[in-house]
Amino acid sequence: MSERRLEAVIIGPGGPGMLKVSFGRDDGAFVTDVPAEKLPPPLRIPNSRFVAVVAGRDFVRVEPFGEAWLEIQDQIRAVLNAEWDPIGVAHHVDDEYDSYIGGIHWLLAQGASAQTLAGHLKWIEVTRMEERGTRKEKLLAVAASLRLLQLPKV
Repeated sequence: MSERRLEAVIIGPGGPGMLKVSFGRDDGAFVTDVPAEKLPPPLRIPNSRFVAVVAGRDFVRVEPFGEAWLEIQDQIRAVLNAEWDPIGVAHHVDDEYDSYIGGIHWLLAQGASAQTLAGHLKWIEVTRMEERGTRKEKLLAVAASLRLLQLPKV
């Protein structure tokens, strides 16, 4: 399962050796216990806020680039939802494509061409979504929009 980044807040103690943590916001928010040793000591107090990397609903680690990653995620998500949306659900499920943001960001950070980005989006559609694939022209337009983003450096 792909990783994504979510805002997180320590709610308080959980089970033995655990802390109860709230992840995300709005309809996609969830609460789960996280082993205390997975969090740095300064974050182990109630109301501590941080950015978490999660796989599904499993806590993976604290994101060291915090707010910058949330900005990256928001900007890429906006393009994917407004211009790509191959399964037509972005207006109902805002975070549907979040699991692909990390890979797209990596390509952008490497200076990938529009052709490479379009190919990656097509690969996602065909292999991960089992869709037929969007027209090449549209994928190139989405890729061009992604390349125009002014993303924070991480």
